[in-house]
Amino acid sequence: PAVLLALILVAPARAQQAGTDACSDGTVEHIFLDNHSIFDTSDPTLDPRFRWAYGLANRLHVRTKKEFISRELLFDPGDCYDPVLLEESGRLLRAYDFIAHADVYGVRQEDGDWHVVVDTEDEWSTQVGIQYDMSGEFEFEELEVREKNLLGTGQSVEFFYRTMEATLSYGIRYATPQLFRTRWDFSAAAGRTRAGHLLHQEISYPFLGETGAWAMREWFHHRDRYFDYVLPREPDLCPADGPNCRILVPIRQRGFHIAGLRRFGERGNLTVVGGGLSIQALRYIGDPETAITLVRGSDYAGREPVSEALREPALALTDRLDNVRAVLLIGKRNITWQQRTGLDSFDGQEDVRVGAEIEVAIARTLPGAASDDDMHLVTDFYAATGPPNLFLASRLRTDARRDYTATIGEEEWRDVLGEAELMVYLRPRSLPRHTLIFRAAGAGGWNPRIPFQLTLGGERAVRGWSEESFPGGRRVVLSAEDRWHHPWLFPDVADIGTSLFGDLGRIWPGEAPYGTDSGWRGTLGAGLRVNFPAGGINTFRFDVAFPVGPDAQLGDFQLLIGVGEYLGVSAPFLDRQLGRSRVPPITGSLLHFPN
Repeated sequence: PAVLLALILVAPARAQQAGTDACSDGTVEHIFLDNHSIFDTSDPTLDPRFRWAYGLANRLHVRTKKEFISRELLFDPGDCYDPVLLEESGRLLRAYDFIAHADVYGVRQEDGDWHVVVDTEDEWSTQVGIQYDMSGEFEFEELEVREKNLLGTGQSVEFFYRTMEATLSYGIRYATPQLFRTRWDFSAAAGRTRAGHLLHQEISYPFLGETGAWAMREWFHHRDRYFDYVLPREPDLCPADGPNCRILVPIRQRGFHIAGLRRFGERGNLTVVGGGLSIQALRYIGDPETAITLVRGSDYAGREPVSEALREPALALTDRLDNVRAVLLIGKRNITWQQRTGLDSFDGQEDVRVGAEIEVAIARTLPGAASDDDMHLVTDFYAATGPPNLFLASRLRTDARRDYTATIGEEEWRDVLGEAELMVYLRPRSLPRHTLIFRAAGAGGWNPRIPFQLTLGGERAVRGWSEESFPGGRRVVLSAEDRWHHPWLFPDVADIGTSLFGDLGRIWPGEAPYGTDSGWRGTLGAGLRVNFPAGGINTFRFDVAFPVGPDAQLGDFQLLIGVGEYLGVSAPFLDRQLGRSRVPPITGSLLHFPN
């Protein structure tokens, strides 16, 4: 608490004006805030046939309050007028997924000073995500209900219920980007899991756009869970004519991190240096010799004992972690921002990063502070370019742990995890309403010592195949998608379009327990996409994905209903299955903001 108090006292509340000289380009004399609801009913261009719908949406929505918008600005009345701060303020406002549009511009007055206009329009902020798996049997997998802009204050409240794999969890999550009306972010979550409890808390001071010089974060996490190994459909492991089979390993994971970072340089050419402290513990609930069990189908209450031969592969990956690490964070950021249309929304203006950045976290255990003696190395890389009608982006992350207690002949580098992704957006001039998307992605692990396994199926892999399809240790997925905008459908209410997509992937055993070679497997699917309101960037998605090829059954498919794209630069990059095995130190997640 004393360290956090010190950080709060030294953190700048707003971008500071450099120097003490008089403002050469005048000052900000007044700020006019014009915060529109979802629809501006005074706009004469709106289709009068749907005025009842515009009014209903506005009545059901609480518009973002002026006080919230004002606190996000990087300038105050009386500050020197700086177009960069106006540009960055608009981008920070647009980064909130409950604000569809934000325009910040200055109007020069006769005396040389400026009036600044902040014009915003809200996005629909109540979101529901549902996922069903109909491969084999009808199975409800996930429900998320969240309000992203509670009473117009920017606060978020979410209820989540997930039953995918063995990771049953349910609870509530709360977040605010303006803790006690400051620029500090706060989030907390509490709930139950199949194995016990879930607690999470985080407080952070993010970089204020590209002009902010400082960032800090404190983070605490506790989770009891089962790591579930999927067994392949083999007669001696899991008969093909029976229910799915999983090996369960009960895990307790705890962590605490605190860090501070400083940025040097100018916008578009920044260097980041920081440090922190990381405390981690990974335990196995009960004696692994007896706590590792077998479950068939979705009846997790009917866990069965496991034979020694079947238990051994899972038991071999039960290293305990107990460490206190000092962390060094360094990064190089050569990033500018572009506003693009037609990437992950049909007609919304999206801010995307162009350029390159690399972030490295090096965490070394402190002698005598814990039982481990190791070093954790994390690397993040991003690069993108955006010529007209084309956008390319690549992302890469690696995690590795060097164990200095390894004996002679043993490999020191352990729990090496890697994932990479290449995204290509193409908008042919001959097909102006189409966006073609191509994605190549890979993920894998090497020399694991803690629980690890991937599968080929899932929404971020080969859609249409269920999460338990084809376990292994290294995976490649190729995807293509055509998103087609239909602007003649209710153009003033929402942007509506359809999509056709296909996935092709393969998984290899690698060093994962119970791994198999899937051969090449595919998926074909179609979907409906809606941006509400028209010109918004939040995508409401309804997808149906069908597996094709060997072992695919007529009637097997996945129904995915949610908000946001699974494929795209706006989609989360970090693989959820890899995340089960990732026990990271403080990483570079604060080296850039917004992401």
